[in-house]
Amino acid sequence: MKRPKPWRDLGNDIAAVEGLPLRLIIALVITAITVPMVFGSFKAYDANRVEESVLSEIREVSMAAQTVYASGPGNSIAIDFNPASGTMAKVEYVIFGDMPGGNMSSTIRYKIQGRAECIVPVISPNVPLCGVADVPLTATSQDCIILAECMTSETDLNGDGLGPDSFVRMSIIP
Repeated sequence: MKRPKPWRDLGNDIAAVEGLPLRLIIALVITAITVPMVFGSFKAYDANRVEESVLSEIREVSMAAQTVYASGPGNSIAIDFNPASGTMAKVEYVIFGDMPGGNMSSTIRYKIQGRAECIVPVISPNVPLCGVADVPLTATSQDCIILAECMTSETDLNGDGLGPDSFVRMSIIP
């Protein structure tokens, strides 16, 4: 008796009419199960990569703001802000500080598409941040240069009752 070949000659096989559609259905089912898993893992990887890039840039801006703040009023520094943009995940916004004396003045907030907003405190030293015109500075995922200047406020920003306080005013250089 002749053993059948592992691959069949579809031209001479009567069962090919039944076997080929079954094989195609099995291949489609396997593909339908694996493609969403691969797509989901790629999307998660991309979002994590973008988040790590944004956090790295925020740490750099935070350290520069702390340096300027510690140097005192009248000092300034220009900082390159280049958060990576992913294929599937994008940075919706990065907000630096709040209005002077505001609850979020010593924080940097960011949001990545499809995720919740994250808050990074600027501590050791605690540095109050604000943008031009005493509003938070908002940056998008585009590359920009941020100018950080240490300024003196005529009011008590931290509520300790002691004279004028310093803060870091941030602006985007065009």
